Amino acid sequence: MRDSYERFFSQGYISKDQFFEFGLSETIYAPLDKAEVAWQELKHRIQNNQQVFIRGFGRNSNGTHLFQAFYADVLSNNQVTVDPTNNAQPTKLIRDLTGYSKTKSSKHEPIQNYQISHIFGRTKNVFAFTAPWNIVYMPKMLDPFTGHEAKGPMIDEYKDRFQRQSFNHFESLITDYNELITSPKLVDAIHVYLEKIEQEKPLNDKNVIKLRASVLEELTPIIL
Repeated sequence: MRDSYERFFSQGYISKDQFFEFGLSETIYAPLDKAEVAWQELKHRIQNNQQVFIRGFGRNSNGTHLFQAFYADVLSNNQVTVDPTNNAQPTKLIRDLTGYSKTKSSKHEPIQNYQISHIFGRTKNVFAFTAPWNIVYMPKMLDPFTGHEAKGPMIDEYKDRFQRQSFNHFESLITDYNELITSPKLVDAIHVYLEKIEQEKPLNDKNVIKLRASVLEELTPIIL
């Protein structure tokens, strides 16, 4: 197997371990105390039918209404909104929590060649899309090791190290999320809703299958 990443590191410019350590050490996280406050605020908004955000579902976000109906039923929240740019709300959150901004600002310290990344994905999950424990600034040069298109053992190795470091930083908040997302009340409500739409057939079979698969993938605990 010819792997361009392996060939790059074999040239001796920098070792794989050095590159990985750079990426991990330069990742910018929200301070834990500020993240705790933001996490409690997010849960409060979800549980009190206030506006919260997710990334669009389906091609051109044309299936997002299916997730909105799901949340209206399961969480009694009909204020779930599609992020207009798929990253506007996470961008605002990480900027406010860290004090760094990728755009010119009189209130924040400027940074460049960093990108915003969702550590654990789950961008259609209202508890995770704007969760402070799921969002970081990371050096753009690490994108080949975290993007969806990248494949191979080195990709898996970096992703594992990145997620483990992130889990350790936010362990108390992620543990709280895991307890919430696996609570019997929520799990039962999810399965009751999915069974209901299968039986009542308000959607065509193809949409039911897609929604079920996405819900069961998105609304899951963080397990490493």
